[in-house]
Amino acid sequence: MENGSKLLIVLLKVSEKAANIARICRQNQSLFDLLVQEKSQAEKNPIFKDFKTLADVLIQETIKHDIALEFSELAKVVQGEENNTFTNVLGETIVVEVCSTCLETTNLLAKVMGNDTETASFLAEEVHKQIRLKDVNTVHDIPKHLPLPIEDLGIWIDPIDATGEYVNSDVSKIKGLNCVTVLIGVYLKSTGLPVLGIINKPFDKLRENQKYYFGRWNGLCYWGYFNTDISLCCSSIGRSFLNDTDETCKTILVGRFEDEDLKSKLREAGFILMEQAGAGNKSLNVALGMAAAYVLSKNSTYKWDTCAPQAILRALGGGIVDYQKFVKCKVLDDLDVKYVTTSDNAANSGGIIAYRNIEMLLTLKQILF
Repeated sequence: MENGSKLLIVLLKVSEKAANIARICRQNQSLFDLLVQEKSQAEKNPIFKDFKTLADVLIQETIKHDIALEFSELAKVVQGEENNTFTNVLGETIVVEVCSTCLETTNLLAKVMGNDTETASFLAEEVHKQIRLKDVNTVHDIPKHLPLPIEDLGIWIDPIDATGEYVNSDVSKIKGLNCVTVLIGVYLKSTGLPVLGIINKPFDKLRENQKYYFGRWNGLCYWGYFNTDISLCCSSIGRSFLNDTDETCKTILVGRFEDEDLKSKLREAGFILMEQAGAGNKSLNVALGMAAAYVLSKNSTYKWDTCAPQAILRALGGGIVDYQKFVKCKVLDDLDVKYVTTSDNAANSGGIIAYRNIEMLLTLKQILF
């Protein structure tokens, strides 16, 4: 099995572990109330009220830890949305990390949660649990020959995309939570372009008559790979091409705060605009054929939001381009969002357009140029 195939399996399994942690933390309201704090001014998204949760930080550190177990050389190139500090109810600042044993992780998490050792132990067990590939709700058609140069890889992760909905949604209903995603994107440092993407939806469907933790929800996981001459994605995405309709081909996803002039241009061109939460969720819905494109003119997404979905879209013949470059340039060359950066400068400052096929991009060029 080649490195790319092995890495894909590692990322699928750790994405499911991340989804389990997200479900557990969200299910227990008394626990969740202890874990949420608003981000500092330096960390905030400039448009949205933003939150940091222990789930975010713990998931990010778990992903880093599990990747390093299999690919130690990748540990230093994993970048994410969160810093790994958390302030407990006593005002103590704790550096959250995955320790070498479950007991050590329990003791560290207990400090965050006001010495609630029982709950800390429950979370630590999930962090250290062994996930099997068959536990991941995806189509297990993993190819054995996916070449990837490990020494040339970088990784961007968003432990919980659409954190506002994760924090504020009614846990007894699927609305709101189903836009939450775990995003893991792999790119080539030599080109800055994504080559492998994992999107896990922890809250895809609400299960009836389930009382405890993550058994209450069904999740789904998607992946895509694009490198040189090889384009592959899980068959659940590939089949979505069959679901294209006139309405989905005319639907464009936008955010709640999108520019009114831009929305007017799109409506005048005959497009149906639909507002959705979560950059990862909107890009995934483009990949699934539920919309033709996702257009964002503002600088409110980051590398961790777009790396994973861009890899999946590239595998489908689409991609994600810089919005400002797109509307200013006559040609479509070298517009892809690229990822050779650090978390200190991680904003997609020019906005983005996520698209599924080049024909849609050409159509948008005629409207917006």
